[in-house]
Amino acid sequence: MVNSLAAIGAQIRRTRKERKWSAQVLAQRSGIHRNTLLALETGKGNIELSKLLSVCSELGLELLFVPQQVYALRAADDQGVRTELSERLDSLMENAP
Repeated sequence: MVNSLAAIGAQIRRTRKERKWSAQVLAQRSGIHRNTLLALETGKGNIELSKLLSVCSELGLELLFVPQQVYALRAADDQGVRTELSERLDSLMENAP
């Protein structure tokens, strides 16, 4: 679960490095200063939401808001525990066009 600025920054840094982009390249593509990006990646920055969304967009990432109850059920599924949520999702996927 991504529940802190540090966790968001770490994901952004991992994705940037997977693409083999320098911080300067991502900053330029996102329209922000390199130092702002580096502060975000280390969890020390306080970035405006519009700038965060721009960075995410350039990396092909999406911010997703999920209720904590749903996250807890998904975490259980990830550990191999079948939940009502996983049963419903499986049913929907089987009936999808």
